[in-house]
Amino acid sequence: MNALKQASVTPLPANAAPNPAPATVPLWQGEVVVAVDGDDYEVALSAAAPADRVKARPGALLPQLVAGDVVLLARPPADGPWVIVSVLQAAAAAPWHERAIALRSSQSIALQCGASTFKLTAQGLARLVALTIEHDARDLVDIDGAEVRIN
Repeated sequence: MNALKQASVTPLPANAAPNPAPATVPLWQGEVVVAVDGDDYEVALSAAAPADRVKARPGALLPQLVAGDVVLLARPPADGPWVIVSVLQAAAAAPWHERAIALRSSQSIALQCGASTFKLTAQGLARLVALTIEHDARDLVDIDGAEVRIN
């Protein structure tokens, strides 16, 4: 990785005056070194200075990151925590199409498309609602439950 690279972004609020005072959020390029503490990562900000490593957490929905991923980081004003906002280049050893995707929530996850909905809740409910449900099994369909009701 090259020396530390930095850029700035000036956000424009929806209700901003035509010439607002700029509020910048610095952006940094880094390389993932290792996953630490669950969803956090150690990221090297500069190959020339190994001490320039920070702990960062994804601020966007991303697949599991691996060592060697080149990422874009932001650090909010007032020395807030580092946030990984994007992946600039996936590590050659782990291409995107070979990575698992995990969605986690302490409340619920819902997928919706038109009249179809699939919802998972923290209480253990998995609910599929659709006009038509098709199931094409190539092997055994095993239903195991305390009670199974059909219609």
